[in-house]
Amino acid sequence: MPGLCLLDDESLDRFRAVGDPVVDQLVHEYLERSPGELGPLCRQLFSAPRLPKHSLVDAYLERLAGNAAPDAEGFTQGPELFDLYGPEVLLVLGSCALPLAYAAGNGVQVVARARRLKDDPIRRLCDTAQMVINVMQPGALAVGGVGWSSARKVRLIHALMRRLVQAEPGCPWDPAWGTPINQEDQAGTLLTFSVGVLHGLRRMGATISAEQGDAYIRAWAAVGELLGVDDALRPETESDATALATRIGGRQIRKTPEGAELSRHLLASVDNLFRLPGYAASLSHFLLDDTAFGAKVADVLAIPPPNWTRWLVRARATQKRGALRLLEHVPGAKRRRSFVARHLVQQLLLLKRPDNHVPFEVPERLKVQWCVGAHR
Repeated sequence: MPGLCLLDDESLDRFRAVGDPVVDQLVHEYLERSPGELGPLCRQLFSAPRLPKHSLVDAYLERLAGNAAPDAEGFTQGPELFDLYGPEVLLVLGSCALPLAYAAGNGVQVVARARRLKDDPIRRLCDTAQMVINVMQPGALAVGGVGWSSARKVRLIHALMRRLVQAEPGCPWDPAWGTPINQEDQAGTLLTFSVGVLHGLRRMGATISAEQGDAYIRAWAAVGELLGVDDALRPETESDATALATRIGGRQIRKTPEGAELSRHLLASVDNLFRLPGYAASLSHFLLDDTAFGAKVADVLAIPPPNWTRWLVRARATQKRGALRLLEHVPGAKRRRSFVARHLVQQLLLLKRPDNHVPFEVPERLKVQWCVGAHR
C-alpha cells in the first residue's frame, strides 16, 4: 500500500511509542475515577464471550461510534479461504503464529506479564482461535456482527493490558521495550495471522493462488482497522505483507527467557491434545524453519529438536501436497480434511471452562464442512 516503503527503522521506532491514543485516553479517564477497577474489569473481559454490560464498555463503544466498519467490498475471498482450510489455519495458528509472537523479544514481555497467557496456554489458543473464527465469517465485520464485536473486545482488552503491565510493582516495565502492545507489535501479530498463516498453509501443501493470498491479506487489514492498527501498518497485498513481516522480524525476533518459557508451556499443552509426544515440536520446527519473519525461529524459542514424529509431519505434508495436485479439478476434493488438523479442532471443542461452558464455538455450517463435532 502507499507509504509502506517509508516504514524504515526510524518510522517503526516511532510506532513503538504509540499504543491506541483514542482508547488509551478513555481508559485513563475511567481508571482515574475508579482506580480499583483495572484488575476486575480485565478478568471480566477475559471470561466473557462477548463485550459485557459495563459503563466503560458503553463509553468505549460510544467513543468509537463514528468509526465506520471496514469496507466489506471484496471481503468474501478471505472468509472463503478460511472456510476451505479452517482446521489447517487453526493448526498453523497454534504451531506457528503463536510461537512467532513469543519470538518477538520486546512484544513477548507483555504476554509474559499477563500471566493468564502463560499459566493457561490452551485457553490462550482457544481464545485466539475463537477470535479468528469470529472475524473470518461472511458479514462478520459489519457493526454488531460477531467479528466486529470480537475485534472491539480485543481492542479494549489491549488498552487495559497496557495499563496493567505498567502498573505491576513487582515486575517493572522497561521503557526500552516500547509502549506495551504498541503499533509495531500489533502489526506484527496481525501479520502472523495473515501472511504467517499463508506461508504455513503452503508448507502444509495447500494450493493458494496469488489472488487468494492478496484477498486474505485484505481481510486481515480490515480486521486490523477495527483493532486500531495504523493505516500504514496494514498492507493489502501478500508481497507487501511479506516485506513488512521480514522487516519487523529482523528488528524484533530474538532469544529471550520469556519466549522460551511460553513456548515450552504451549508445546506441552498441544502435545496433550495430540497425545503423541514430540509431535508439537516437530510440527513447529517444520513450520518455523522458514517464515516471512525469519528463518529457524524454532531455534530462537529453544524448541526441542524434533523426534521421530518429524517424519510423520513431512509425510502428511507430502501426502496432502500430492493429493491436492492430483485432485485440483475434482469437485469437493479440497474439502477432504486433514486428520491432524481436524483432530485439533475436535479436541478444542471438547475443552470446557471451569463453569462447564465450552469456550470454543464453531458455526454449524463449518462443523459440517470441516467434519467435526456431531458431524464427524
